[in-house]
Amino acid sequence: MPVRPDDLDLTYSLLCDDDGAVLARLILRDDVAESVRPAAGVPVGRVAGQARRDLAGLTLETADEALVAALGLPLRRAATEMRHDLADLPAPAALPDGWSLTAGGWDDDLASALAAAYAPGHPDGGWTGNDTTAVTAMFDKADPVPPLAPACARLVGPDGRSAGHVLCAGPVPWTDYRCAWVLNLGVGATAQGRGLGRALLVHALRGTHAAGLPALALAVTDGNPARRLYDRAGFRPVARVLTVELPTG
Repeated sequence: MPVRPDDLDLTYSLLCDDDGAVLARLILRDDVAESVRPAAGVPVGRVAGQARRDLAGLTLETADEALVAALGLPLRRAATEMRHDLADLPAPAALPDGWSLTAGGWDDDLASALAAAYAPGHPDGGWTGNDTTAVTAMFDKADPVPPLAPACARLVGPDGRSAGHVLCAGPVPWTDYRCAWVLNLGVGATAQGRGLGRALLVHALRGTHAAGLPALALAVTDGNPARRLYDRAGFRPVARVLTVELPTG
């Protein structure tokens, strides 16, 4: 079978040729082939051909630039994976009068705030109904992973309405190291320019530490101005993450 479980670590799958030779290691999750890594000594062209056939229709994520070049497909996203090892935690950020952080969750006000934060033209694209469905599924059904409660928070404004959030999960299955992961951090128009994005990020860092995890990680898209926030908070680059869509035919 061209794609089979990795018997040494069932988190991973193996992309094999028709004779059973292992070509690459990856994580299959829903419609995404994550962390695709060619096996040592295997030409990337051979991996690319097998991936086009046996992973057709999936989103492929890899740090291997040569593999992406061999696939010959346009990039959907180029990002940098970053990690904070929690050795030097920033102090809790002071909030402006009337603003507060409360437990993570979801409501219509937050959906409106994130739609404003991720407006058309944002490097990560606009906020969509699919994004809302994915977040609510995490809180309602722990699907595909449950939120890490100590590291999550909603930002509430003086009017009592949600104006942003940070959403984290952990430990996550898609990294080679044990960590929590920032799935989303966003603030609406009324919350921007007040240091509230940093307050949410610091909450996530300190909450990850309180949960007993050794690191907090994330991926930031090229061109996203939030990269400056992560750099200043002490996150360090780990790897590039390149994403392409594999055609179905």
